[in-house]
Amino acid sequence: MHFTIGDRAPAILGAAAAGTFFSLDAQAGRPVAVATLGALEADAAARVLERLRAARPLFQAAGIDAVALAPPDPAFTARFSQDPAARDDLFYVTTGPGLERFELGGEAACVLIDRGGRVADILALSEGVDIAAWLARNAPRVWSEPAQVRASAAPVLFIPNVAPPDLCRALIDHFEGSDHEAGVMASFKDGGAYAKLDEGKKKRRDTELTEGSALYAEVLKVFSGRVIPEIKRAFNSDMVFADRILIARYDDTGGWFKRHRDNAAPHTAFRDFAISLNLNTDEYEGGELSFPEYDDHRYNPPAGGALVFSASLLHEAVPVTRGSRYVLLSFFGGAEAQAKLSGWLNSQQAKAAAS
Repeated sequence: MHFTIGDRAPAILGAAAAGTFFSLDAQAGRPVAVATLGALEADAAARVLERLRAARPLFQAAGIDAVALAPPDPAFTARFSQDPAARDDLFYVTTGPGLERFELGGEAACVLIDRGGRVADILALSEGVDIAAWLARNAPRVWSEPAQVRASAAPVLFIPNVAPPDLCRALIDHFEGSDHEAGVMASFKDGGAYAKLDEGKKKRRDTELTEGSALYAEVLKVFSGRVIPEIKRAFNSDMVFADRILIARYDDTGGWFKRHRDNAAPHTAFRDFAISLNLNTDEYEGGELSFPEYDDHRYNPPAGGALVFSASLLHEAVPVTRGSRYVLLSFFGGAEAQAKLSGWLNSQQAKAAAS
């Protein structure tokens, strides 16, 4: 059992002695903290379960459900048959060895799972662990804004916890340790593509992750495992490739990108979806994305969270007013888009050969 922050939690089906059931599929729509007791001896598991019960009001105050999972081994069933409360709050996993046996550093783990089934954080349930402090740090990562009645909303997919904090920081450090240049725009004139610099329209600094680097490979792994499946789920579209991957910095010297579409030029028409993944949301003000064809809302995911949207949507990165906003950017395309890109490149090569 190997997973980390941002991965989807494995499928779970468990049953309590009282006849109630727990599954992540039925849990979907509400965050949950899952205590995995199967790697422990039964008596140690009982002590962890007591700590979890004592902390239940803290979980409730944070809007997070809390459950404990155990294997249906004779040692567990015999030990917890002496605990009346376990009839209701201990779920024996019936789908084979899995999450209930997950451990962290030799300890039982508490796996925080967001409303969409993604792992938001993992805590080792060691003696004396401060569950209240852990919840205070991590509850914002699974928080959702209060429900509202809205007349409209942009067709934008928000994916939380795509990149864990250490990857976000590594990408920022890479940007600051690399050569970066003024962001340009894809433009087209007299039958040819060129990069246009216009700080009245777009002002930011960019560096491109190079193919073959460790960070490039790690980002591709995140895209393939955590982003592409969500595009399939939300839009029923299969993506087969990613365009160049950029780390960008908008700062309070005037960082912005005014209204534009990401596939408006002939040589960008292959782009199906764009991704904007925030790396340090709490460290700046302004910088939100807006989609003015739909509403006046401003979209700003927490650090590690991404917005994915059609490359044909008109959108804007509003000015940063304090600090620096770091963001990971790329574009995705399906098989048809890949063929379109290949055809355009071939036509440009033919033109160049003819001239």
